[in-house]
Amino acid sequence: MAKHIDIIATIGPATWTEEGIRALKDKGVDFVRVNMSHSTTKDLQRTIRLAKKVGIPYMVDTEGSQVRTGYLKVSRVEMVAGESVRIYQKAIKGDAERINLTPASVVAKLSPGDLLYCDFESLVLRVSDVDTLAKKGYITARVISGGSLGNNKGVFVHTGSGESIELPTLTPKDLESIKIGLAEGVGHIAASFMRSGDAVREVRRATKGKMKIISKVECIEGLQNLDGIIDESDALLVDRGDLSKEIFLYRIPFTQKIIVHRARRKNKPVVVATNFLESMVHSRLPTRAEIHDIESSITDGAAGLTLAAETAIGKYPAACVTVMRNVINHANSAIDIDAYASKEERLVQYLEQQNYLLDFTKHSPLIAPHGGQLVQRFYPEQLAKVPKGMPSLSLTAEQEMDVEQLALGAFSPIEGFMTKAEVVGVLADMRLPSGAAWPLPIVLAVSTQEADAHKVGSKVLLKDRTNKPLGILHLAEKYTLDKKDYAKKLYGTLDETHPGVRAVLAMGEVFLAGKVDLLRRRDSDTSAFELTPAQTRRLFESLGWSKIIGFHTRNVIHRGHEHIQMQGLEQSGADGLFVHPVVGKKKSGDFEAEYIAATYDLMSREFYPKNKVIVAAWPSYSRYAGPREALFTALVRQNYGCSHFIVGRDHTGVGTFYGATASHKIFDAFKDVGIVPVRFTNVFYSKKLRRHVHESDVAAHKDSDKLHISGTQARKILESGKQLPPWFMRKEISQIVLDALKKGKKVFVD
Repeated sequence: MAKHIDIIATIGPATWTEEGIRALKDKGVDFVRVNMSHSTTKDLQRTIRLAKKVGIPYMVDTEGSQVRTGYLKVSRVEMVAGESVRIYQKAIKGDAERINLTPASVVAKLSPGDLLYCDFESLVLRVSDVDTLAKKGYITARVISGGSLGNNKGVFVHTGSGESIELPTLTPKDLESIKIGLAEGVGHIAASFMRSGDAVREVRRATKGKMKIISKVECIEGLQNLDGIIDESDALLVDRGDLSKEIFLYRIPFTQKIIVHRARRKNKPVVVATNFLESMVHSRLPTRAEIHDIESSITDGAAGLTLAAETAIGKYPAACVTVMRNVINHANSAIDIDAYASKEERLVQYLEQQNYLLDFTKHSPLIAPHGGQLVQRFYPEQLAKVPKGMPSLSLTAEQEMDVEQLALGAFSPIEGFMTKAEVVGVLADMRLPSGAAWPLPIVLAVSTQEADAHKVGSKVLLKDRTNKPLGILHLAEKYTLDKKDYAKKLYGTLDETHPGVRAVLAMGEVFLAGKVDLLRRRDSDTSAFELTPAQTRRLFESLGWSKIIGFHTRNVIHRGHEHIQMQGLEQSGADGLFVHPVVGKKKSGDFEAEYIAATYDLMSREFYPKNKVIVAAWPSYSRYAGPREALFTALVRQNYGCSHFIVGRDHTGVGTFYGATASHKIFDAFKDVGIVPVRFTNVFYSKKLRRHVHESDVAAHKDSDKLHISGTQARKILESGKQLPPWFMRKEISQIVLDALKKGKKVFVD
């Protein structure tokens, strides 16, 4: 028996006359609608009446609550990577330097470090400053991936917290549209951006139970709450356009199959929308890929197909309907559509067993996180539920960073502070009990008095230095270790001139072990520059990068660093460079985090190749563990999405405790790690060649031809008020440091 498949046509300037709508009906359209994101309520009322006159069913389409950019002075503007953009609450006519967002309430909910993907990800902004909102009505963002922006374009906000921006289910315009639809006796509503079953019930109340609700699944929250949406809806609509703003295009086909089949199990029909015959907006004939897409959606089990721009603004609206109806009829004549769709259930069940719908790292083109899964233990919704009087423990700045990095997945596969068995294994052979490589202990050491206050098996509230809740420790074990033995195995020395040895010997006597939950992001002076592993992974994918080379540093950039960064990018064949300076506690003489961030910010704006480099601060601290830390910093960058990692001469070393190539050799002992080291030995400036060179890449040079400046020398020159030689550091970078020193700022760690 042939299956009837509805065609829903969007009417617009090309078709919203009586003759236009009648032509659509004659070609086989079952429903018409206008896109309320680009239409007025007057358009709605007028087209409903025209549809009634023609005798074709109408479907009210809500615009839904979605973050959008405002309108511009021109049709499109270009924004360049590194430039600043002001984001206003109030509606303005924007340009390349000023835009606004709707709804206006969204702007106040943004925080430094949040990423804004605009206009189908053609442009990416990072929020940098929100302090100006109260007095000046705008916040500031930095363009981190340049591109063009059009009018009234959708925005996907990837927050540093991982939480979605809360939006109302229905806008005032939606409520007015529903009122018009009820007055005109419209029987169907396509409800946009349904995020939960509760949202569908809200629409049901607003329509007084008089309209069939077709819930649009077009955001990640909709996928997360899919079952509840199906239960409360009369039908579903997969909007592949808006959904592709939040998940990547190559995930759309399988995601569509899962939604259609899951709804079919509950006898709920599903409509599929977006881009079926996009080429026919301008062409008389479809492409082969478009015909395949229509047939594929039919055999998935779709009960309806939607035409959008094709019939709203296209040159050949009636021809589009004819093509679609012909493909439907052909499929019906060739196969039993329902029987075929049922055969795909096995594929869908396999995808669901893999949690394909919601696991966005497993099937990514990026390198897998270390251990295979990105740890995610950030639960901000639990902050308000912390009971009063819960036993607590105050953390140091470094412990705060460890809690945050554990919970956000930077230390994957580790989920909390290590047990004694884990620490012993890491110190002995740099492996976890699972066999996974891991070179450094991640521990929480406290005083005996603090440890005695907590029982194994209890939950401990972890507080920051201002006594605010930060996280929860699920206390699984308390233990002691010989700290001298610990330091000797970790650093290969007990010499107390080694900063790591001093740090270990100063630790508390008792170690607490257990998984950690993060309740909120820690307070940070560099929050505007910080990104989480989940954020960088999505960012890299959105840029089309699959090979990324990471760079770790604890100092202001100089020309030698620039050389190995660009050489590493070229040698690895990477799509992009991820510069990730550590901004936590360092040893005496290192640069303060503020100036590391400021100089790399300048590099992003002025000197790095556009759209090839992402810079983000890493909120952790130096451990000075030489080769062990080199491997550790590489594994962390693998969790952030890097496939390659630059390992320099004496990487993460200190003084003369480790050989110049020890950090290179350690990777040879761990062939099972995923990330690929890109090694550099000595880099110097050649007076003869007038450029920086890697020693192994050039013929022998006389020592007199090699120019070097040590970190200690550089500091002395800057503190004397002089510019460093331009071959060593760009004058613009030197000037940032000199200006700060002249103002009496603390530029170097004491």
